Amino acid sequence: MNLKSISKKALPRVALVSSTRAVFPSMEAAFRDVFPEAQILHLLDETLIEDFRREGGLSPHSRRKALQMALTAQEAGVDGILVTCSTLSPSVDDFRPFVRIPIVKIDEPVIEEVVQNADTVGLLATAETVLKSVEPLVLKKVREAGRKISVRPFIKGDVWPLLQKDPAAFYRAIAGAATEAAKECQAVILTQVSIGPGRDYVEEKFRNRVYASPAYAVQAIRKILSNTEK
Repeated sequence: MNLKSISKKALPRVALVSSTRAVFPSMEAAFRDVFPEAQILHLLDETLIEDFRREGGLSPHSRRKALQMALTAQEAGVDGILVTCSTLSPSVDDFRPFVRIPIVKIDEPVIEEVVQNADTVGLLATAETVLKSVEPLVLKKVREAGRKISVRPFIKGDVWPLLQKDPAAFYRAIAGAATEAAKECQAVILTQVSIGPGRDYVEEKFRNRVYASPAYAVQAIRKILSNTEK
């Protein structure tokens, strides 16, 4: 019996369902820090971004695409799925009945953390379509926590082209918006993985109020898979 092959099989495999490759660096860094033993399988469909823009957010069409990606991941034999796109998060509840393996929404763990500890929460996004998916989840978690929390949306639009041309300038722009939001709110959630690195550029005295989702989501999938193995 080949012990090396057994060891490889024992490594947990996690599929990342994404709508943009811009999330890859942040997600891979979070896995290195939080769940280094996991093997990552990327499933990417960048046409989803165009769907969101054309259809004004999540639609039955994009929900069906997300379901197909999840089923593809399951058929590949992964142990769990992490949906890295916040706009797709509501679709996860739709296709849970069709998928036998654990699925984590990218934004749910960080939202659960924030609503327990803040009375005013800012949601920073680069597009209104993202907030259409994220804000209802935040309000749901607020109700579940039995708390009264003020939720405030913040849009930093027209900066997306900078991510390709000048990433540092893009993250500085996000950080500036996050800093301003943090002056008004006890906690600010960077609602997209792609803007998460902007947290490192936030003024130091406000940085502890700004939350990025990758590490929280990876911690969640690691905990779920660890419990599954027991």
